[in-house]
Amino acid sequence: MPLGLVLLWLFALGTRLWGLDRFPTLVFDEVYFARFGRNYLAGVPFFDAHPPLGKYLIALGIWLRGEFDPWGYRWLNAVVGSFIPVAVALLAYLLTQRQRVGLLAGTFVALDGFFLVESRYALINVYLVFFGVVAQVLWLWGQQQRGGGRWLLFLGSGVALGACVAVKWSGLGFLLGLWLFWLLERVRQRLSTYTAVQMLVVLPLVAFTVYSLLWLPHLALHPHSSLWQVHAQIFNYHRSVASTAHPYCAPWWSWPLMVRPLSYFFQRVQTLGEAVPVIGPPLPMAATQWVYAVHAMFNPPLLWLSTAAILAMIPLGGRSGQFLLLNYAANLLPWALVSRCLFLYHYLPAALYSFIALAVLGEGAWRSPRWGRSLGVLLLLLIVAGFLYWLPLYWGLPLTPAQFFQRMWWRSWI
Repeated sequence: MPLGLVLLWLFALGTRLWGLDRFPTLVFDEVYFARFGRNYLAGVPFFDAHPPLGKYLIALGIWLRGEFDPWGYRWLNAVVGSFIPVAVALLAYLLTQRQRVGLLAGTFVALDGFFLVESRYALINVYLVFFGVVAQVLWLWGQQQRGGGRWLLFLGSGVALGACVAVKWSGLGFLLGLWLFWLLERVRQRLSTYTAVQMLVVLPLVAFTVYSLLWLPHLALHPHSSLWQVHAQIFNYHRSVASTAHPYCAPWWSWPLMVRPLSYFFQRVQTLGEAVPVIGPPLPMAATQWVYAVHAMFNPPLLWLSTAAILAMIPLGGRSGQFLLLNYAANLLPWALVSRCLFLYHYLPAALYSFIALAVLGEGAWRSPRWGRSLGVLLLLLIVAGFLYWLPLYWGLPLTPAQFFQRMWWRSWI
């Protein structure tokens, strides 16, 4: 498995770094997050609707690069995003104790378009997912240890959870998933590695302490605001956002089918030049010869198969199935209580557990008689084909208008 993880990481890293500076402009929410990162470096106060850690890391990338350019504010996202498939592979392995399940789950993440797109721009969802998955990896790993090693891993899980929530409050879904699974273990009178004090007091206390400490640089930049005041401002902002505030709003129940993905970049051109034009009035469609488009969308075959797989886990049960179902629900169902405009990228944490569910079922099919192995190979080929077919929309490669619309299978995708 170590060699497989290295190859998986190299593939993910290469797909994320290649052509990283193709669009020399701020794409989608880079207009906020990249500028916020620069503001931290320049000491300029600003209002942000999310906790600060994601922007600290973007600022770190800019500082290490020494330039506020596409490479400067994107490269660290790409590197961190390349480790997500590896972290998911470790999570799936610790959950099932099967190496092939782990490698397959990690491969699915590496072949997904949404995780690829999010990793290639100065956005913050990759940090949310990375720290959340690392927290659960450390938590599961700690269950297999004894003594001081267990405590060290448990505390590391709390630190990672605090960092996760310091990117976005929705990172609490990873903690909720662990709580639900731990409670189910206790109800069913299974051997519980962690005590009630550890889970209900120590873990949230460590996470809250780390979360609070990560606010200190931001508060130093805003000396007239307290931590409570900043949180009240953020809460009021999100409460004021209408449910239809953006053309790409998507209700939570539509995410598992990807009814409404997002367009991050779209530019029409007449000729293919050395540089992609990023300013100027839009070219009429009648005069358009080529389209540059970046769509934030999952790999369709992978997403739809994964949605079926997580539903199939309901009757199958088992310890790993319960972990996946509870964490999937913990990262999806709370959004039903939110009335503000939501986007498909809010589904990224939940989608990971459906990917692992598909890996569990796919590996099981591989160990079945010949027909099962053939089915598993066919599903994998469909996922690879989906990745390659929609890759131009993940990388922002030039397409003719006809080629672009061929990839828009649903009218709601446009």
